[in-house]
Amino acid sequence: MTRPRTSAAAQPSRRRLLAVAAASLVAVLGASSCSASGDGAKEAAAGKGSATRTVTDIAGEVEVPAEPKRIVSVDFYSPATLVDLGVKPVGVVEGFDSDDPDLRPKRYHDALKGTPTIGMYYELNIEAVAQQNPDLIFAETRFLRKGELKRLQGIAPVVQLDAAGVGAWKERTLMIGAAIGKSAEIEKQAAVFEKRAEELKKKYADVLAENRIAVFAYGQDKTTWGTYPAGHFYVPVWDAVGAKFRPFTEGEHKGQEGAVSEWLSLEQIGKLDNADILLYAYGAKDFVDETLADNTVWKNLPAVKNGMVFRNIPASVVSSFAWGTESLEALDGVLAQIDAKARS
Repeated sequence: MTRPRTSAAAQPSRRRLLAVAAASLVAVLGASSCSASGDGAKEAAAGKGSATRTVTDIAGEVEVPAEPKRIVSVDFYSPATLVDLGVKPVGVVEGFDSDDPDLRPKRYHDALKGTPTIGMYYELNIEAVAQQNPDLIFAETRFLRKGELKRLQGIAPVVQLDAAGVGAWKERTLMIGAAIGKSAEIEKQAAVFEKRAEELKKKYADVLAENRIAVFAYGQDKTTWGTYPAGHFYVPVWDAVGAKFRPFTEGEHKGQEGAVSEWLSLEQIGKLDNADILLYAYGAKDFVDETLADNTVWKNLPAVKNGMVFRNIPASVVSSFAWGTESLEALDGVLAQIDAKARS
């Protein structure tokens, strides 16, 4: 059963939402040890045959099964967190069958290979969702098309997630853990991640404080390029260690927090002259070594002339704390290269 949601203007802050979610979880678990029967979304939504509890997502309060058995993820992020918590979703968006190392760590590919798919995260197949008979659905609602949220809520309770802004992925991950009754486990994973991030922040304090970075990638047909700002889902571990990002120049910003820049022509790559360190996407090595090799403007960028161009970590779209901790280990290697070059 989904309760009426508050308007965006009346919504509490994300931190308050998480606090309320945690408090609700403790109260309910302390009062009841009942478990859900997992007999299907309609029965769970009606409160028949299963215990429910109230959790808080980005839109307000929602009643979910006390122990959901059949979870469908119509977003890109929640499956990794679920796997880390020992839960396998019964439906995921397309792409999890790919073993491309730049998409996600291999263990998630292995865990989710063969899981039924329900369309793309930006183009769902609602009928395929219903066929999985879920008792809980996770969705990043900014990607849902008109009317899809209501249709999903007619199938099962929907926990609405968000991924925009610095640290939003952490709050989202905690919310997922709370929604399935595993707050204690996800908080332990969060503590491990935060401890490692602080270690790297201290280890590379000088190079991080003295340099501005630009994380960039190429666009369609390698004829355009763009950069990722703080808060974008492509750079969470850089945010976690306190990296300073170059500011967007005129004509780059889309006016949305954490959004990738406008995709610009190669003739405009000189805009990267305000970055001390250039980090190209893990899969963009050919773009740098071949496409940009004879670009005079590129070769005259300060970072290029100073040898401060490095490959970013693989699977940088961190979707869980365990994934993030693994990404921090990869980042340690990149930062070691940067630090060594800066000291030479």
